[in-house]
Amino acid sequence: MLIKDGIRVDGRKPDELRPIKIEAGVLYRADGSCYLEWGGNKILAAVYGPRELLPRHFQDPTKAIVNARYNMASFSVE
Repeated sequence: MLIKDGIRVDGRKPDELRPIKIEAGVLYRADGSCYLEWGGNKILAAVYGPRELLPRHFQDPTKAIVNARYNMASFSVE
């Protein structure tokens, strides 16, 4: 059961959010970065760029290419 007597298992009321912590600029080599904790979740995000696209014939000032990589610790899931 997730809620008993109006209280969640973790002690929060139904309208209460988990604690949130946010820090910006945590990685000095990244052009932008953020560390976020929300309850038991911990997220580290980084942005690098913009960078010149090679070969040059792929360049278009009206478009962008976004590459994303997602990593998760192997012990964080069952």
